[in-house]
Amino acid sequence: MRKLLIASLLPLSAAILSDSARAADYPFYFRANAGTTELDVSPIYDDRDTAQGFDFGWRFLPWLAVEAGYNRLGQFSFECIDDFCGPVSVPTIQLDSTELGLAARFPFGDSKFYGQVRAGLHRWDVGVSGSGHQTDPYYGVGIGYQFNPRFSLSLNYDRYEAEGFDADRIGLGMEINF
Repeated sequence: MRKLLIASLLPLSAAILSDSARAADYPFYFRANAGTTELDVSPIYDDRDTAQGFDFGWRFLPWLAVEAGYNRLGQFSFECIDDFCGPVSVPTIQLDSTELGLAARFPFGDSKFYGQVRAGLHRWDVGVSGSGHQTDPYYGVGIGYQFNPRFSLSLNYDRYEAEGFDADRIGLGMEINF
């Protein structure tokens, strides 16, 4: 049994080490993204705004990276529904997120297309007089195309969970490896 385990681990470790050597060519990346965020607090706030952000990552295996980033998920203003507002004053909120997580990338066969999944924790901040922040999970999926070893574009869907609401972002990402 022990010989079988050792025999099966040798090819696996050789594959991991050879992948690590290829990942060492351009192990770091910068990703800029832009898109739209939908806030799941409707009908209280208008539910869509422009989002932008960036991530820095270290791909320690060709398929797995650790990344940190910042996202401005949007500015959302109060929306009165069915003349129910009365004399209520609700401020506009600015939703920002700082994140730390893992990102996995999987090629589709021998093509330059790939799929990706991301997950981690984000610290959100609701910019209403600097109040409202907490750490919650985020996760996402995407598809992309790698033009060359240093440049790729992707279409991503990410969900940022927060206390009392969730923010869904769909965006286009541009990644530069170095």
